Amino acid sequence: MGYLRLFLAWLVLLSHINWRVDGLNPGVFAVVIFYLLAGSVVTHLWHDVMTPGPGKLRRFYQDRFLRIYPMYAYAMLLTLLFLLYTGFGQPQYQPLALFNNLIMIPLNYYMVIDSTVMTNPAWNLVPPAWSLAVEVQVYLLLPFLLLRPAWAGLAFVASLIVYMLANLSLIQPDYFGYRLLPGVLFIFLLGSILQRAQQQPRWYGFLAFFWLAMVLTYVGFAWTQQFPEAYTRETLLGVIIGLPLIAVLNHWRPRLPGNGFAGQLSYGVFVLHFLVIWGLAHWQGHHFNSWQYALVVTALTVLLALPGVLLLEKRINRWRFAHN
Repeated sequence: MGYLRLFLAWLVLLSHINWRVDGLNPGVFAVVIFYLLAGSVVTHLWHDVMTPGPGKLRRFYQDRFLRIYPMYAYAMLLTLLFLLYTGFGQPQYQPLALFNNLIMIPLNYYMVIDSTVMTNPAWNLVPPAWSLAVEVQVYLLLPFLLLRPAWAGLAFVASLIVYMLANLSLIQPDYFGYRLLPGVLFIFLLGSILQRAQQQPRWYGFLAFFWLAMVLTYVGFAWTQQFPEAYTRETLLGVIIGLPLIAVLNHWRPRLPGNGFAGQLSYGVFVLHFLVIWGLAHWQGHHFNSWQYALVVTALTVLLALPGVLLLEKRINRWRFAHN
């Protein structure tokens, strides 16, 4: 699914240069599918890849750390060097904010925990990393849910209730319907169910029922024109399109050249494109039309990501895969 991941990362990039599709934010749609993919991948990792026995939980956390933090640290270091050299965005290097950026986990709680380094506008070092923080929180929790299916079922129902309350605007729609763990955990668990359905096909019945319920929910919101101002349309569409897409790709895995490399590159594109946007704003200004700007940001982001993939991730992945 490497090319799918790269395409989704590119949609996130486009969303941050203000591209919209019929008023919809493509980055939100992409992040929801990333959540589904993450649930599917780590369930496969836990059940089918990692050897059972003592130390499995430690090896799982070690694998997730090595998957997420090295490229994130690379992006964070480059951004710090850029800010120190240019002073772009009037940065302030508060120790607690820097620590929050380093550990990543609090970044999606920006509404109550200040992790901003830039002040004009207010951003953390790697703005898209708030969604990585959600992933890390899920990875800390998911092994225990996979070991206890009843807990997973309760967590799924509770998270879905939070999500629907948010999208009915009974609680804050943006925070609880998209950014915080209680409202999105069910999406990761849907990805987990997709993975397990390959060995237990009865789960496809549940997934089909749930997919239909999401379609009817979307139609209901559209019919009554009651979509909240947050990202209800995008998150629903992410689930509606992502569920069958990943189900098909789980069974049909075409051997495309460069697929693995595209998957590795996708993460670099995801965490580094903001730095390119800031660099262009500082040194070049905005002298392109929208298509030219998108192509320039994409090309420069790929160039910036390549050293991280070739010099950092490739070596780490060799060690990582050997110790699963």
